[in-house]
This record gives sequence, C-alpha cells and structure tokens, in this order.
Amino acid sequence: MWERLLETLRCPRCAQPLGLCETTRDKGEVLEGTLHCPSCGAKNPIVNGIPRFVPTENYASSFGFEWERFAEVQTDRLHGNRLSHERFYRELGCLPDDLRGLRVLEAGCGGGRFSEIALDAGAEVFAVDLSSAVDKSRAIRMGHPRLHLIQASILDMPLARESFDLVFCFGVLQHTPDPAETFRSLVPFVKPRGRLAVDIYAAHPKQSLHWKYLVRPVTKRLPRERLLDVIERAAPVLVPVSRRLRRIPRLGKALSRLVPIFVHDGFMGRVSPEEEVRWAILETFDALTPAYDRPRSRHTLLRWFRDAGFTSIETGCMQNALNYGRAQRPE
Repeated sequence: MWERLLETLRCPRCAQPLGLCETTRDKGEVLEGTLHCPSCGAKNPIVNGIPRFVPTENYASSFGFEWERFAEVQTDRLHGNRLSHERFYRELGCLPDDLRGLRVLEAGCGGGRFSEIALDAGAEVFAVDLSSAVDKSRAIRMGHPRLHLIQASILDMPLARESFDLVFCFGVLQHTPDPAETFRSLVPFVKPRGRLAVDIYAAHPKQSLHWKYLVRPVTKRLPRERLLDVIERAAPVLVPVSRRLRRIPRLGKALSRLVPIFVHDGFMGRVSPEEEVRWAILETFDALTPAYDRPRSRHTLLRWFRDAGFTSIETGCMQNALNYGRAQRPE
C-alpha cells in the first residue's frame, strides 16, 4: 500500500479518515500494518501490501480461487494480444488518451486485466475486490506506483465519495446478491461530471434453459479443485468439437451451444489453440462456480442510470450476451 492512499481511504463504519500504525515497509510501500479509525476505533489490517476490510472467506471465494490460477490468461501483455484492451475501450466508449491523469476506480478488479489497461493509459487506479484475487493482481503488477489495491465489498467501499473521474465495474454485477443495489453503491464515488461504466449478462427469455443454469446448482457446490480437474480434462476434446459444429451451415452455432464448454467466436485466429483451450477452461469454470448469476435486460440497465440521475446515457450489447452502459454524472 502506498501511503498516499490514506488521502482517499475512509472508515467503512463512520466514513472518517483513517490512520496508519504498526507498519513494515519496503521501498516506500507499506507491506504490513494496521489502519485505525480515530473516530470509532475500528481497525483493519494491511496484509501483503493490501488493506483488508472483509473476511477472507466470503461468497466471492470461488473468484479468488479462479484468478489465482487464470489471471495471466486474460492479461494481454503476457500473450501479445489485445482482447481485454478491445473490450475495455469498447465498453468505455473512449480512447486511451482520455484516461491519462484521471483517478479511476475499478469496482471488482478480479485478477486485474482491466486495471493494467487503465494503468498503461496513464491513469491512477484504485482497484477493489471482495475476493483474494487482489493478491494475484499485486503479484502480476508488483510495486506499480499508480496502483492501489483494496480488498473490500463494493457495497461498503472504504473510499471518499465523489473522488473519481471514472468508476467502472465490468464482469461483476451479475455475480452479486442484488445487482441493482450494487449498481447504486457505485454512484456516490463518481465526481460531478465524472463517468460511470458497467456491464452485466444480458437477460433473454430462453436464457434459463442454457445448460450452465441446469447444472450450476450442482457444480457450484462441488469442491473447486475437483470441478476444475474435470473441465481441464474435457476442454481439449470439447473445444475442437464445438469448433467443428460451428462450421455446419445454418445450424452450426445452435448445435455448438449444446456442447458443455464455452468457446468465443472472436478468438479464432487471434490466439493459439492452446490458449483457446485455456480460455475455454476459465470461461467454463467461471460459469459453473459463482454463488450468484443474475442477468438483466438492457432496458433495466438504462433505468438504473436514469434513476440515479445520470445524463448522456449510452447502452449497448456485445455478441447478444453482455449488456453494457455508460453515462455522466451531472454537476
């Protein structure tokens, strides 16, 4: 933790500034210590350079397990592609130069693939996640001077309100107990004239019949290591099967959806066969393990922004599977 983070940290109980004590440091970074609130007396530890405001085990624990093993898969820099970069800027609706010098809050950072893109653009990034995925993000970007990692709940973020030029939350809302409440919890942290961008799985009438919803009541209760082992054994066989089915005229895409593996059309020719299998393992594990999976319609997303008083609202849908929205907070 960089000590200047104290300027933005606030006590999640009483919203007062926090103090720092009992520290162990290395090259100016606080590695271990305690954050204390002079007002209410609350204390929270700093462990492995990250302030912690939630218990280690929580409903997002499966994501901590997931990103410990797969964070590198989605990190563009490590594979020489721009898959995460393209999704990030498509959903934001801006260019890298637009982020330079901004204070950016990522709510639900996971393994940090989008954090890195914002850092590369020159932003100062405050990245919050409920799970232990923050540790993996730190390991990949060790000592980055503009990255502030925090383990905390999006519903109770220990940060000063109206502090950020941009708040974004990608790949998270559908995996929370109440997506609407989670969306509302983001709003106070956006500066006047700042921007908020989110996405959420797209809701369709037939979505409840997708094979992942039929098996997930069982798979989310299985030991994670066992489920991952099954997927890792099946993926090298099922990914080529899915690809061959997709070549069948007219019916191919529909038939491929019956194969219990997630394969992206947009990856063909852009990643190696080995990387495509690794992506498929990640996406399938991600679909079968979350405690919550709550899609919402594009109309619902638009209503959330309107109810929160935002202007210049734009919404869209990616590959008929992911709704996204972005808007500006008025003065």
